[in-house]
Amino acid sequence: MLNEIYKKDKYWRTIAFAICKDKDLADDLVQDMYLKIFDITKSIDDYYIISIIRNLFLDLCRKKNEDISIELIYNLAENNNSYEFDDNDLKILNKADKLKWWQKKLLEENFDKSLRQIETEFNINYGFIYRELEKARRIILKDNYKKKYKNKRFKNYSPKK
Repeated sequence: MLNEIYKKDKYWRTIAFAICKDKDLADDLVQDMYLKIFDITKSIDDYYIISIIRNLFLDLCRKKNEDISIELIYNLAENNNSYEFDDNDLKILNKADKLKWWQKKLLEENFDKSLRQIETEFNINYGFIYRELEKARRIILKDNYKKKYKNKRFKNYSPKK
């Protein structure tokens, strides 16, 4: 299985570079990713590997106490590299642009903080945070997200109409 993943090595390095904007760090992230998946025996999809690379970068930033913006992680389209969004990714991004500003901010904060941490930091009601995040997720994931990503978390998720 590792040989199959290694065949896309250039693609992984491109994704890592898009995330961290540093070639040497991207190479390190990809090498760490190979170490992480070395013992995994079940099948792994591309999204899982990209999330490993992203999480390795986030862990590194947390250790260095650097600020991380969600735009830095997800703004891959602006880079001059071989990664391109497909139609489903563009639909999701367009739906995210239609969110209210506080829903975008809550999604950004929820990227690396729990709801309780957001509640404490911004002095906002936990229930409000939860409801607004659910509304935002319903807007973004309304169409065929389950089919494209085969996400088990949303296996039984059917958005309200």
